[in-house]
Amino acid sequence: MLEFQKNLYSFLLLISPRLSKKPHFTSSSSLSETTSLCLVIVSMNSSGLIFEKFLKFLTIKDIDSDEIQVPKKILGRYGDRLPERFFFNFRNGYELPVKFTKDTGIIKGMQTLYQDFDLTAGEMLLFEYNGMTDLNVYVIGKDKREIDYPHLVHSTQKRVPRVVSMKNGGIRFINFVTDQDPLADEFEPPLSFEISCPLVPAYQSFVFSNGKEFEARYDAQRRRFRGLSAFCRDVGIDDFSGFNLLLFQYELYGNVTISAFDDAFVEVMFVGGPLSVGSISTNPSIHGSFSITVQPFHMSKYCYGVDISNEFYHQSVKWKKKDYIKVYSAEKAWNLQVRHRKNPRLYRTTIHDGWIEFRDDLGLEVGDVCVFESATGSYDRFSVRVVKKEN
Repeated sequence: MLEFQKNLYSFLLLISPRLSKKPHFTSSSSLSETTSLCLVIVSMNSSGLIFEKFLKFLTIKDIDSDEIQVPKKILGRYGDRLPERFFFNFRNGYELPVKFTKDTGIIKGMQTLYQDFDLTAGEMLLFEYNGMTDLNVYVIGKDKREIDYPHLVHSTQKRVPRVVSMKNGGIRFINFVTDQDPLADEFEPPLSFEISCPLVPAYQSFVFSNGKEFEARYDAQRRRFRGLSAFCRDVGIDDFSGFNLLLFQYELYGNVTISAFDDAFVEVMFVGGPLSVGSISTNPSIHGSFSITVQPFHMSKYCYGVDISNEFYHQSVKWKKKDYIKVYSAEKAWNLQVRHRKNPRLYRTTIHDGWIEFRDDLGLEVGDVCVFESATGSYDRFSVRVVKKEN
């Protein structure tokens, strides 16, 4: 079945146009010319538990249906976290109300999306839990690159669509793993990606699902990225032949986040964290850190902020006024929203959204100390260890 899907995908590439007819992503250079006519651009940041992303390959049967099926792996691990009714959120501001049945894992309400976005068989939907209740959804086109989203919102929304920009959220594309190209070190992005991003920096950073970062390069003459082999050596594999495909999220200034998917189109989360000891000779060293001692008011049902001591100003000053950090512990990871005031006389940094899920998932108790440590070169990815209170 998997081979059939790959063959079908290849066939659809041949018969589909290379470029979308919809408006292109707004580049950073043209952004300043359009901001006076549109809303402030925002990205779909998430907070709370990070769970595996999953992809839905759309078939003709799917397009004619109002339902999609949540993968069994996702349903078994996280089905209880999804409410009966929630939203699919898209980068252009479009919000699709859907109904979820936990017993069957079926989500209903898809037809409106297919019609509004003019989706067809061969395209893919990428689902990402936002850490709270909803799912962020991205559309991968037949050219293997994230589509140029239509400038519209759902009929029930009374707002202006967002402008989708490379500056906020980057752009995604996929590469299938094949026997001919097991993605051992190099890969070539889709032609449509290169048209959207004509100036790719030579120096790149590859970040994987466990938060580990590796230096990489982009060869403009050969139109190829290289650097996957460092991660492969670190986790003890020769290449990515044991996976179905890789998803790349390219952002400006040379940051590429890479996710590997299995044959069920579910992301494989690599264990460990940014400071995990791998099999290569040069392992990350601690660059920055901060700690939090759990207080009684941190355990309340509604916690409106957990202060980070000004003792760790050297770490928190690197964050924006409202920012997000990723925290890794063993096989779990969380997005935490951080906020601070930069007025020196009133300087205060707090963790906001995501703390309650983080606290509950780790089973924290009053008196426990959470130690957050980042690797050299990273300011927003941390390994966390918990020092339990002595009885």
